[in-house]
Amino acid sequence: MKKQAGFTLIEIIVVLIIGGIMMTVAGMAIVTGLKGYFFARDNASITQNAQLSMTRLSRELMELTNITDYTSSQMSYERPDDSGSGIALTIYLDSDNHTIKITPGVAPSGGDILVDRVNNFTLDFRNSSDAVWVEGFDEIQDLSYITIVLDLERTDGSIISFSTTVNPRNTGG
Repeated sequence: MKKQAGFTLIEIIVVLIIGGIMMTVAGMAIVTGLKGYFFARDNASITQNAQLSMTRLSRELMELTNITDYTSSQMSYERPDDSGSGIALTIYLDSDNHTIKITPGVAPSGGDILVDRVNNFTLDFRNSSDAVWVEGFDEIQDLSYITIVLDLERTDGSIISFSTTVNPRNTGG
């Protein structure tokens, strides 16, 4: 009797099952790699935006000469301009658009966007003895430093927090 060449149905099914398992593992590795790439890209974008906005805020607040009004998420202040006279500006959290804006004048409306995807923005004013500095009760010379806390929201909904401390130098203190 002649031996027949070929594969049995069981051999073909086993090969298909093993191939399917290998393809599933390879697909999971690709998906995990893509998730890592998107996570890193999102982190880089958020970090760059936070760094640029914190640098701008630090420079603005370092040069301030007077604070005319403030809350924990908004402040109106004065700083010198190129002509030597003062200019009034307002930094505020636009909670409707989740952005921080800077605008000329004392009314928080319009203005340039410093950073978007903002979850929380906090300004903390302190005097040299580390007590809360209160505008109207304390002189501007008593303002020792301002702490800025900025929480940005990632695309997956998690929050990344950034903070910095600014020491104003034009307060006459």
